[in-house]
Amino acid sequence: MTAPRPSRFLIYGLVDPRQQCLRYIGKTHKRREIRLQEHIAAAQAGETSHVYRWLRALLQSGHLPDIFVLERVPGTDNWEEAERRQIAFWRAPHEINFPYTHPPQTRKSVPTIIRSVRLTNMHDGGAVESWR
Repeated sequence: MTAPRPSRFLIYGLVDPRQQCLRYIGKTHKRREIRLQEHIAAAQAGETSHVYRWLRALLQSGHLPDIFVLERVPGTDNWEEAERRQIAFWRAPHEINFPYTHPPQTRKSVPTIIRSVRLTNMHDGGAVESWR
């Protein structure tokens, strides 16, 4: 028996707060705070992919990444397409007017400011990571 499909997916970004640099784009069906804690736990456990090496260095410097939602995708829609679309958008930073201000996520949150992009996942979406 398969698990029920989530009601929605979130395409999210991780930002290095030191330079306000977008470093990673991913997807989750969980709350963004939970997904961030999973990323941090994996980095602390010694995972070796680029995103976790970056996260370890960030944590060692006394900082936490900012996480924000780029796009909400209904559970019936294709999250892979949405993730690819976001990665393609951020791969072309010459088309973005920096600093880029992403609107607040909730009434209690503040806008996310992005001054540059250096993605650790420069693939078209999915599980494979590569460095550019």
